[in-house]
Amino acid sequence: MSKRILIGVIITECHIDFQEEILSGIIAQAFRSNCDIAVIAPLFNFFNDSPNKRTDEKIFELLHSDRFDGFLYDRNSFFGEDMRSRIDHILKNIGKPVMLLDSGDHKSFETTSIDDSESFEEITDHLIDVHGAKKLYCLTGPKGSFVAEERLKGFRNSMKKHGLQCGRECCMYGDFWVNTPKEVAAKLISGEIERPDAIVCGNDVMAMTLINCLMTGGIRVPEDIAVTGYDASMYSIQNKPTITSYRRPNTQMGAEAFRRLYRIITGRICNKIPNSRGLLRPGQSCGCHAEPHIDSRLRRRLQVHETRENGMLYGDMLFDITNVDNINDFADRLDNYTYYIHRFRHVIICLTRKYIEQPENGGALTFSCGDEVRRVLSKSVVFREYYGDEYFSSDDILPVFNGERRYPSAYYISPLHYNDNFFGYAAVSFGKEPIAYTTLYMKWITYVNVALEQVRIRAAMKHALTDMNRNMLYDSATGMLNKSGMEHEFAIRKSTEGTADCIRINLTGIDKTYYQSGEEQCSRIMSAFISTVKDCIHKDDICGIWSSNTIAVISFRTGHAEELFNAVQSRVRDSRFSGSDNCNIDFSVGVCSIPLSGEMSLSDAMYKAAVNRLYTHSISEHNVNPQFEKLCQLRSDIKNSPEKPWNISEIADGLFLSKSYLQKIYKSYFGRSIIEEMIQFRIDKAKSLLTDTDMTVTDIARECGYSSYNYFVRQFKTAEGMSPSEYRAERK
Repeated sequence: MSKRILIGVIITECHIDFQEEILSGIIAQAFRSNCDIAVIAPLFNFFNDSPNKRTDEKIFELLHSDRFDGFLYDRNSFFGEDMRSRIDHILKNIGKPVMLLDSGDHKSFETTSIDDSESFEEITDHLIDVHGAKKLYCLTGPKGSFVAEERLKGFRNSMKKHGLQCGRECCMYGDFWVNTPKEVAAKLISGEIERPDAIVCGNDVMAMTLINCLMTGGIRVPEDIAVTGYDASMYSIQNKPTITSYRRPNTQMGAEAFRRLYRIITGRICNKIPNSRGLLRPGQSCGCHAEPHIDSRLRRRLQVHETRENGMLYGDMLFDITNVDNINDFADRLDNYTYYIHRFRHVIICLTRKYIEQPENGGALTFSCGDEVRRVLSKSVVFREYYGDEYFSSDDILPVFNGERRYPSAYYISPLHYNDNFFGYAAVSFGKEPIAYTTLYMKWITYVNVALEQVRIRAAMKHALTDMNRNMLYDSATGMLNKSGMEHEFAIRKSTEGTADCIRINLTGIDKTYYQSGEEQCSRIMSAFISTVKDCIHKDDICGIWSSNTIAVISFRTGHAEELFNAVQSRVRDSRFSGSDNCNIDFSVGVCSIPLSGEMSLSDAMYKAAVNRLYTHSISEHNVNPQFEKLCQLRSDIKNSPEKPWNISEIADGLFLSKSYLQKIYKSYFGRSIIEEMIQFRIDKAKSLLTDTDMTVTDIARECGYSSYNYFVRQFKTAEGMSPSEYRAERK
């Protein structure tokens, strides 16, 4: 079965009545034409700039998906020309067919519109013919807006038809929102503009705002001024007084826009859904006494909405879904509250891999089309679907659009985010019913966003605590258990019977290696030695770093110490032929048995193991030379203070050695003579001062023990192949 055509609908404020009517027409016509619909719907409009709103825009990244065959774009539903221009730019770059809804001429896209002039003329006629209004004002939308100009045109046609004056002062442009009607009301109350008999408003929001402001200021509606609205929204019925309005054929416009786009994409004409007509709906705001009718289905919807809204507000949903620290528990708990979504047939929560794996990856939670997402919750009315840890590309929007189905689908896709962190998106379908979500769904999504942010924070804190605990229990250099970690592990595995052997392996030759070869070589030997010990222990043994030069093994098989020593010694001896893995170094092994049911601590047992040294491995007779420790200390003193006037004879006298024997054994241990070591340590100190300070070269020579500047420069150049000044210039 070939994939259905997928049409993207770009719109906002889907919960508003006339927006839902447009969407109902689109979805009904799409189902008649066997096409899928994906409504890309940010939950809120972009009235002001904020991190939250900027992240809301990330949902438009889905428009780049190759799955879309075309777009229906309600440009007027978005507040602000900047937002519209950004979406225009995205759609122009995508290059797929775009049909605007209810808009004027556009240089890049085609448009489908309703002729509002006749409807507005009819509502103005009603005020003149039925209520005898002679002086009327029109408060329409933004100047230059297609729908605003069409409504103003209808007002002027009615005034001209009845021979009434319609000057510029009678025609006022607004914002289709609350700001302009407040300003107009203030001017009427203050007497700045003359009071008319009636004001025809461009939509219900402006009419309700104007009425409330006038009545607050002491002007009665409709006794002093009659007011009408437009769009026949649910809110206008609930207003006191009820608003006289006009029900546009929005459903018909949505269906017609879809049919025109379908013909552009396919070259075919699709069957029409039944036509709908506009209708004047009288209310109390013009002087009519008729109560606007609310059908039983709408009344039932309002009752359910109120009941469930109270349930969300006063119930445990928010507390329940936020009190978790992982996605699986969050999804399980959210599953219990999907019934709040009135008349839904399928709801999906998709989270990005970046969100799910953030504690490991860190960084900002951004989003681009093509990023991997996972369905953490997929719930139908009947049952919940499980997909495990399977990810899919957000370029597919939803996997349901790729699968084989008997019927087409329509999903509302909205962003999930908190401030500047984007989590993923939610998708809800109402099955075969061509309806939109309500404000209740918006609150539900808001709860989900808050919960996801709490889950993210809790998971990050848990991960941080895990890292902290790991740092407390593990040696940072080797990754093995440290002293605290061994005590913790031993306490967990300690039983009430038997004994364990505490085997202490002390690397007695590590100090010599440090003085002979430096820290880096010591680290390599230590790493190789640890690897050898780990290979020789039993899988049930506990092994870790007890102190800097000591490895500890806790064996629950008594008598294992000799076997372990022989195995390690054999491997260590063989390693001297393996180059970089050479760990042939002096070490000793001590043992202490600890009763598992007794009071002896692990620290006490390790101390007794140090005293009870049973096995020793030596690689050279030098290890027993009593002068070695003294020579190590001498080398350390020279390294720390190379600028001192070190004298071989004085050193030999201090160690009770002859001068020649001192030089011989020093070089045998450390590979260089005392003088060579002193020069190298002086050069090392000079390099550090050249790099890290602004001291002159002369001062550095003096600081490093040179009385002659030229002699210092000569020795430095011999050692480094360049002068001190050249060295400094190269490092700066």
